[in-house]
Amino acid sequence: MNKKNNIDIEFILVEPSHPGNIGACARAIKNMGFKKLALVNPRKKITEEAFHRAKSAKDILENTVIYKSFDLAIGEKNLILATSARERTIPWPTLYVDKISDEVKSQIKTRTTKTGIVFGREDNGLSNEELQKCHYHLIIPASEEYSSLNLSHALQIVAYEIRKIVFDNKILKTEVKEVVSNSENEKLLEHLMEVLKKIDFYDPKSSKQVKTRIDRLIKKTRLDKIEMGILRGFLSKIIDFEK
Repeated sequence: MNKKNNIDIEFILVEPSHPGNIGACARAIKNMGFKKLALVNPRKKITEEAFHRAKSAKDILENTVIYKSFDLAIGEKNLILATSARERTIPWPTLYVDKISDEVKSQIKTRTTKTGIVFGREDNGLSNEELQKCHYHLIIPASEEYSSLNLSHALQIVAYEIRKIVFDNKILKTEVKEVVSNSENEKLLEHLMEVLKKIDFYDPKSSKQVKTRIDRLIKKTRLDKIEMGILRGFLSKIIDFEK
């Protein structure tokens, strides 16, 4: 069945090193009915090998967006899912790719949502800093003895599960609001940390995990523009009062 979708989903590969993997990812994206592939600082250019592996998905490669930094890739996204197999120091909100909550499904299916699905480097995945800038840590259930997946295989699995969500006509009884972009969340975080330093609640040298945990709290809250405006205005008043 030939189905089309207008949902804004971009598959983002961070510093991919093998052109063949890039081509295979393009093929997987088109197989599942999606259109957008992005690369962050690819270690090698898109070569003939990539086009060979892409087969009939050459149009995906030709329209690939290349970002100079991770922050630029996710800046305008308001839902960011990151795949990673590594254990982390600070636990992050996790989703099993085959058991995504109705709340997140509703966000993905909303036409105003810009979703980024992030895949790490072939050799060492995503850094803690990169993962902490995403809303959810997406897990692919695999054998504990050998959980490492080829990049294109991982993308194929995730794209298949996301396809089921996008093309599912079931109405989800979950309220969906238009949440702010990641760059707006980052500005709120910096504004809040500035206030916390002014009132002597936060010392960057002795409270290294405080900022990370507050960042996680902001992302979990999923603020809309009105809520963001209220908080930014409140913080500005505190700064004015402290002057």
